[in-house]
Amino acid sequence: MPVKNTHIKLGLLIFLLFFGMKYSAAQSEEYLLKAGFLERFTRFIDWPMDSLKEKSEKPFNILVLGENPFGDILNRFYENTNIKNRKVRIEYADEIDTNKAYHLIFISGSEKRRLNNILSYTQNKPILTVAETEGFGEKGVLINFYIEKNRIRFEINNSAFQESKLSVSHLLMNVATVI
Repeated sequence: MPVKNTHIKLGLLIFLLFFGMKYSAAQSEEYLLKAGFLERFTRFIDWPMDSLKEKSEKPFNILVLGENPFGDILNRFYENTNIKNRKVRIEYADEIDTNKAYHLIFISGSEKRRLNNILSYTQNKPILTVAETEGFGEKGVLINFYIEKNRIRFEINNSAFQESKLSVSHLLMNVATVI
């Protein structure tokens, strides 16, 4: 009996490891694509001159707020990639440091309860807010990812963009679901 039990446990462990690796690989691919989307979005969005006017030695600051779904993907992706001719600095935190200037804040789904407070801070500031949680776009996040037919799509909150100090190209609007 103990040998049979051991085989069952070993088989279950192998199955879980295999399934977990496949899921992890798929999840890694999804977040690698999303990391690329973040960079591509910035090509079609203009920040006010005063928010990027300082010397280009200063980094383009990205904050991942709340739980980090990217793992180390953002660090690896932006290690040799610039945004707006600036090196990228990525920070992971549970709170916004109001003494720092962020250009892009990725808002994790873990921040659902605090979303209104976060958006009241970013409102009328040149901060691109991006999320991947259903309903965040309608609440005021500028760009929100969603999955449709196994493809990554995104929605843009047009009125939130109009209230922000950012301008978005019609080219980006044309490929988004505008809400």
